[in-house]
Amino acid sequence: MNLLHNGLVAQLPPADQVLLLRQCAPVELRAGDILSAPGAASGHVYFLLGGASVALVVRNGSGSGLAVGLAGQEGAVGLQFALGLGAGHFTLLVQSSGKAFRADGAVLQRLSDRRLGMVRVFAAYLWVFSQEVAELAAAAQAQDIQARLARWIVLSQARTQQTELHLTHAHLADMLGVRRAGVTLAANNLKGMGLVDYRRGCIQILNLAGLATAAQARQSAPGALPEADGDE
Repeated sequence: MNLLHNGLVAQLPPADQVLLLRQCAPVELRAGDILSAPGAASGHVYFLLGGASVALVVRNGSGSGLAVGLAGQEGAVGLQFALGLGAGHFTLLVQSSGKAFRADGAVLQRLSDRRLGMVRVFAAYLWVFSQEVAELAAAAQAQDIQARLARWIVLSQARTQQTELHLTHAHLADMLGVRRAGVTLAANNLKGMGLVDYRRGCIQILNLAGLATAAQARQSAPGALPEADGDE
């Protein structure tokens, strides 16, 4: 494991990289792990490495959720703790297993208070990430399930650099905030278009460019892909 393989850390000045490495410890992340929950006043920062991805999920009082962001090797999660902020409303949920380096948020805050260059890099990353949050939120309002599923698959591939994704329909329904039956119908359509293949718990990307096109589709015609009740 090499911390410098993380895209965010790679942007830091060499002196900041050395200081950061002293505060980090390697960890293994497992799919389904919750790294932080809403309301936490303190926590850890995770700099993600190969294969790992972490979703930012907002849940309502009944437990239903909607993923509004996905981080991978290009960045980190938990940076709010390095800025002296609490967890807010986000649940940090590991989507894909992998490796990461972890640092205590309070310790990293004290370090970043002395390193302006580090704060600038973190702030720039958070600004770019906020644009993704805005796009996913807009898609939830303007697109049907099929387009949103294609968008999430494309994003997951970009974050993990893998064309075989271990994602169940139940997980995808949770990320998109829809019923599982709706995900099943959408996945069947994408499969019929030759864009993906799937078996239980695994999606194989066959045509990434075609998926990217499908992800840009606007609301479909009335009656398409209803959020039906039922399971796979």
